[in-house]
Amino acid sequence: METFRVPVSQFRSLPFPSGSASKLGLFSVKIDHVPLGLWTWREVNPREVNTGTKVYDAIFATLTDEPDRFFERNRGLTIAAKEVEFDDKKKEVVIKLGDRSIHGLIDGGHTLAAIREVQGNPPKGSGAAYVFFKVFTGVDAEQIAEIAGGLNTSQQVDLKSLENLKGHFEQLQTRLAGKSYAEKIAYKMNQDRPVDVRDILSYLAVFNCDEYNENKHPTHLFGRKEGLIRKFAEEAAGEEKATFRILISRAPDILELRDLIEKQTLTLEDVGRFKAGKNERIRSKKNRQNELHFLNEKVDGKVPLGWIMPMLGAFRANVHWQQPKGSFSWKIDNAGLLKECLPKLFDCIREIHERENRRPEQVGRSATAWRLCYETVQNTILHYELRRATRAR
Repeated sequence: METFRVPVSQFRSLPFPSGSASKLGLFSVKIDHVPLGLWTWREVNPREVNTGTKVYDAIFATLTDEPDRFFERNRGLTIAAKEVEFDDKKKEVVIKLGDRSIHGLIDGGHTLAAIREVQGNPPKGSGAAYVFFKVFTGVDAEQIAEIAGGLNTSQQVDLKSLENLKGHFEQLQTRLAGKSYAEKIAYKMNQDRPVDVRDILSYLAVFNCDEYNENKHPTHLFGRKEGLIRKFAEEAAGEEKATFRILISRAPDILELRDLIEKQTLTLEDVGRFKAGKNERIRSKKNRQNELHFLNEKVDGKVPLGWIMPMLGAFRANVHWQQPKGSFSWKIDNAGLLKECLPKLFDCIREIHERENRRPEQVGRSATAWRLCYETVQNTILHYELRRATRAR
């Protein structure tokens, strides 16, 4: 249990309209008196603090340039606490925090960061600034994520951050624990890590054999990450069948295959002359030392995601799905399969790339690209199985 005592001139306590035991404490605090110990109680906040954003710059500018206007322009700090009481004799609000999973700073991380900076090096006149405090008590644990989402309006909290707060990514985190890239995955907004969990879910989703087959391909997944998170959330809440649980069981294989496709594609002749984006080529200076996080390697070049996704999704043809129920396995080794079919996969991609005016993002949305790549892997597997059957005679 940690207790914070905050000097105030006025305090209001409001019961929840629902008649529950929950209540809300409201008060204003002089910037100099804001307890900086609250900084260590930010685990319930779904957003990481990023002091390099325009949001932070605007908060800091008001606090330093127009401190007397800070109270009315800033949304303040919102805290979930075990207890909040007013000590009338000492004119102090007493805030008690106990469980870091449900207590702490729900909203206002950027505001608190700016206050910390000002307290450390106070500019002239900043002492005139006050900040608004709103403290909830008695809130159910499962409501914390919803409250956080509702309060974060100046910079919308993305769905992946809220799902992380609810603990729904725990299965994925457990499956990837110990991998070299495990700590490189960003599960929260503004988290300074190179791999977005939404990208990981998109790599997994192209292998969803409940939804896609040889006639229906996941063309709509390219560039539509929030829809994936929403579907993941529905499944985690028990509203959908457990597809992602099956996919997560093979997450390391899928992620390493994704990087292996990029690595092997870069070995093909003439690949460097193609554009990776509007103003750069695959082997442009900017793309040197491109990090393949899932293989823990660096390569000379960067293959467009619009190329990678149809090629990756093609390996759905190599999946034994729900055999037995709830399982996912490979028909043959992916590395050998990729080596054998990569030249043909690249021919498919190059054809669509040139047809689509050399725009990689259009390849990623092309139903033809997805179909041709899938058929290439499918035919390679058939030839492999035919050769194996012939040798067995």
